Amino acid sequence: MNAPQSKNDITVYEPHDLEVDGQLISHNVWVDGHRTSVRLEAVMWQALHEIAEREALSIHQVITIVSRRQHQNASLTATIRAFLVAYYRAVSRGVSTLLLRDAPDLPADMRI
Repeated sequence: MNAPQSKNDITVYEPHDLEVDGQLISHNVWVDGHRTSVRLEAVMWQALHEIAEREALSIHQVITIVSRRQHQNASLTATIRAFLVAYYRAVSRGVSTLLLRDAPDLPADMRI
């Protein structure tokens, strides 16, 4: 990160290489009891793991919750990316979580 030179300078965020390289990484995940492969950038996987930890859920549970909100014309990866943006926007606005645990279609065994 660049240090400001004066009060009027803006601090510029310089992302780590993994945050912008765009290389897709495939992982197998379980969604509603079915194994599937998901290809996301490293930074997206990192964000999913952070959210799972924050929400006290497994990454499989988070992806299952996200997949249940997937539009019929959208891919799972696009839905995951949109969720990540929405989640971090909510957190930046002071919302403690995106209320994953209160989702009406969340099975009882996945609620906290």
